[in-house]
Amino acid sequence: MLDYFSDVVFIMDVIVQFRTGYLEQGLMVYDGWKLVGHYLFSKFFFLDIFALTPLSVFGLDVSNNPILRFPRFLKIYRLYYFYYMVESRTVYPNFWRVLNLIHILLILAHWFGCFYYLLSEAEGFKGEWFYPYRPDKYFTLDQKYLACLYWATLMLTTIDFLRHYSTPENNAECVT
Repeated sequence: MLDYFSDVVFIMDVIVQFRTGYLEQGLMVYDGWKLVGHYLFSKFFFLDIFALTPLSVFGLDVSNNPILRFPRFLKIYRLYYFYYMVESRTVYPNFWRVLNLIHILLILAHWFGCFYYLLSEAEGFKGEWFYPYRPDKYFTLDQKYLACLYWATLMLTTIDFLRHYSTPENNAECVT
């Protein structure tokens, strides 16, 4: 369901980009045909189309393996331009930079937690440091996510030795 929602958002973004003005010799261009031509012949149009291309066209079934939806990640460039636009137009650019830093750290923690689970799954959940550390715990999706986020953050901050002394017992302990 969320995959289809993100596809709709990406398609809406492409439609909006056909109507987004740009600067030409210091003047904002609003002519519809010029806007369409400018976007069609830009590298961003090709990135957007590649990100939206359904992989089932090439015979790949992504329903069983969501990692194959990786072309969607190409749209990350839009986030960079959004951050730049907001920072250049806000009254409090330092506050925006702090929020941006917090956002980036949370995204990285999320990615590392997901990679930690993916790596554990690839290794068959065998070994001392792989998820789940205690097989009788962490069965629901939110428990798995919080546990992976906890262990990935713990290992990345080089305080891994603490896990031998303090294993979180519930979601609240994973978050704190």
